[in-house]
Amino acid sequence: MDGTPQSIAVDPASGMLMIPAGKAKFALGVGLWDDTLEPFDAFVQRELSDAGRQKRKGSLTPAPGSFEGERRLHVAVQLVPRPDNDYNPHAISVAAPPSHGGTYIDRHLGYMYDRNLVSLGAALRSLAALTDRPLGCHAFVGLTPCHRDECDADDPEGAARRVRAADGTEYGIDSPRLMLPWWEELQRMAVSCARTVRPERILGFIGHWTSWEPGAREAFAERTRDKEFTVTLRAEQQVVRVCYEDLCLSTLKTGFGGYFDRTIQRVQELGGTATAQAEEHRGALKLLVEDDTPLIAG
Repeated sequence: MDGTPQSIAVDPASGMLMIPAGKAKFALGVGLWDDTLEPFDAFVQRELSDAGRQKRKGSLTPAPGSFEGERRLHVAVQLVPRPDNDYNPHAISVAAPPSHGGTYIDRHLGYMYDRNLVSLGAALRSLAALTDRPLGCHAFVGLTPCHRDECDADDPEGAARRVRAADGTEYGIDSPRLMLPWWEELQRMAVSCARTVRPERILGFIGHWTSWEPGAREAFAERTRDKEFTVTLRAEQQVVRVCYEDLCLSTLKTGFGGYFDRTIQRVQELGGTATAQAEEHRGALKLLVEDDTPLIAG
C-alpha cells in the first residue's frame, strides 16, 4: 500500500474511480463527530469481518515503525464534495463505499480537515465532477489489540470503540487515515484523468480575477444567482471569450501577468472550445484554471 502512485482508474471491485494510494506515513486524519462514531464503528466491524472471511484485504500485519502490537486495517472510502455543508461549502465528506448500501449521506463517516483541503480540495472536487462514478481513495484504520485487563465489560462507552475479529480478538480502533498522494502528484494525475474522460474540461486548481465585459455583470445577475458555475471558453483569434451560455462575461488575453497564458494555449489546442469553472464573489469574477504559469517568464 505504500507504492508510488501511478494513475487514477476505475476499480472493478468497488466501481469507484480510485485514487492510487500515497505513502502511509503521510496519511491524513479525518474529523469524526459524535453522531458519526457509531456508523464508523459499524463500518470498521464490517470491513474487519469481511477481511477475515474473504482475506481480500490481506492479513493484519504490524504497522511499519509503530509500537509492537499495533495493526492496520486497509479499507477503501468514498470522497464526496458537500456544497450543502453550512460551515464550509467546499467541505469533502469521507463515507463508506457504495457497497455498504444507502446514500452517501447514510454512509457519511466524517470530514476531511479544512487544512488539508487548502492543497488537495480543488483536485478532489474536480475529480468528483469528472464522471458519474463515486470517487474513492485508500485509507487505513489503526487497530490495537485489547488485552483482558484493559477490556471492561461494564464500560459501554469503551465497548463502543472496539471491534471483534473472527478469532475473537478485540481491537481498539483509531480514526481513519487517508492515503492520498502529495498535492502536486494528485493534480498531475487529475489532469491526466481528465484528458482521458473529459478532454474539453479545464480543471479548476487556481483562481484568478478577470474583468467583466461592459454590462455583463448585470446581465449575468438577471440570469442566475449561482455563485459557482460552468463557463465555455471560446478562442477568437488571439483572445479567449469566457461565456455563460450565449453571454460573454470576460475576455482573456496573453500577458498582463500571464496567469491565463496556458489556459488560452489549451483552448487553442482543443480546437477553440473548452469548459471551465468560474465564481462570482461580491460582484467580482474569478476564473479557475489548471496552470497560471506564464508562457514567457519575466
